[in-house]
Amino acid sequence: MNEETLAESNLQVSHDGSALADDVLSALSKAPAAQTLIRVLILSGSDNQACRSAVAALRREQDTPRRRRTELPKPPVILLITDSIKRIEQCRELVNDMLLWPEPAGLLDNRIQVLRHWQDARLELNMARDALAWHANRTEREHQLVEHIFRNALSRNYLDYPHLRTYLTPVSKFNGDLCLIAPGPLGNIYMLMADFTGHGLAPATGALPLSQAFFAMSDRGVSVAEMVTEFNFRLNRLLPADMFCACFLLELSANGERVTYWNGGMPPALQFDHKGKILQRLNAQHMALGVLDENDFDSRVTTFRASPDSSIALYTDGVIELLGHKLEFLGSDALESLLQRFPKPEDFPEVVGELEHFRGEQPLHDDLSLAILQCCATGLDEVKPAIEEISLPFVFESRLEVSYLQRLEPVGYILNALSQLPRLRSHRTTIYLLLAEAYNNALEHGLLKLDSGLKRSPEGFAQYYQLRSERLAELESGTVSIRIDYDADTEVLEFTVTDNGAGWEAALSAPQSEQSFGRGLELLKQLTRELYWEDGGRQVIFTYQL
Repeated sequence: MNEETLAESNLQVSHDGSALADDVLSALSKAPAAQTLIRVLILSGSDNQACRSAVAALRREQDTPRRRRTELPKPPVILLITDSIKRIEQCRELVNDMLLWPEPAGLLDNRIQVLRHWQDARLELNMARDALAWHANRTEREHQLVEHIFRNALSRNYLDYPHLRTYLTPVSKFNGDLCLIAPGPLGNIYMLMADFTGHGLAPATGALPLSQAFFAMSDRGVSVAEMVTEFNFRLNRLLPADMFCACFLLELSANGERVTYWNGGMPPALQFDHKGKILQRLNAQHMALGVLDENDFDSRVTTFRASPDSSIALYTDGVIELLGHKLEFLGSDALESLLQRFPKPEDFPEVVGELEHFRGEQPLHDDLSLAILQCCATGLDEVKPAIEEISLPFVFESRLEVSYLQRLEPVGYILNALSQLPRLRSHRTTIYLLLAEAYNNALEHGLLKLDSGLKRSPEGFAQYYQLRSERLAELESGTVSIRIDYDADTEVLEFTVTDNGAGWEAALSAPQSEQSFGRGLELLKQLTRELYWEDGGRQVIFTYQL
């Protein structure tokens, strides 16, 4: 085979030296200048040897593997020109285009131009493919790195806690939901269920600072209110304006009898007994984390006495919004029905099976997270100090005027001061609950004259806190005094909280469990040794044994 290069038109020609070749070369010499290389193969029907040689060379080129993804096959584009139908049949699978000679006027130039455009497009496609492959490999590597970081960050997650059952299914590799559980220093246990906006890598990045804070504060036995305050502070600074984190955080006491929780934007958790009866719904009473700044954030918690052998189901909206194979959403009623049918811990696989059956082959549209915690003794040991702590007696006293009542949540500040004392540090959750209840009673009922009866309905609950905000902003006079006496010999704390309001007759009778108010008084009675009011309800005094 003869080889010729038409440099100006960038054509590489292989031909058999026949009269056909002379005729085609004469036509190709008139082709316009171009940058894209085109190979032209000219085979006449009379030279069988040249044809066999050309076909063998083409097959060798096709069988030669590319050394790099960016190396194009050689020749890039091959145009066969022949005067024989037989040659077209022989080379059909080995060339990119074919032209039977003689061609109609102008067809050769048009065919070469089309092949040049096709070759340019193929080159761009190859470059785009290689760029996408590079980015895909880089993204996969970054995902592996982030996955490694998350795996290490969540290595302390106590999902193997014997009294916990979980069903956690993300839409993608990274879960926008977060289920964390960690033991506290007093044999208590903390549990967090969170749902970031969206799903995948972007919302999952918010889980890193949240989980770090959760485990660190659990180790110190920090109160639920302090935890959510810190969580909100971090996420408010970290997350963009269009992202937030719905969160449910609870603490279960070592004996399994006391539950303290904060619900910000999550579906209502369900407390149910061993027969499947729904005892109460722990509704959201706060905004999600990361929305409000620290001055507007409300960290108040709710505490109740857990019924023996009861459980609490926490879940994200991905569960109740699960789309089934009949294109219907699961809904909260169906979830409650499942828990009523399968209330025992050993029944949890049945609950999961029913959810999977409902979903069928329907793809997930949101992360699924369901966790059920038994309200029983945790069986976790209290962390004992390595060295016997020696405490000094002390007296703490603070008198809060209107300007401080309007600007600050003083309980947190007082608790931070008390927590510097080693002997009190492990009791900070209980101290917070007691002090917050007494302070809020003095402020809301003594100075602001609010009626707890408003909390009987969800609408009244919202109205209660709206009135609280309005009356506090309008308050012109009033004080709340807090005094704490510690007897180091008996290890007893005595709290005295006094206001100069109109007085408040505390309802000392035990409230009904389904009421949304009055539980704080019940909590005071359960946790204190002595509890009494003086001066027409303006002063409450109680003691707490460490």
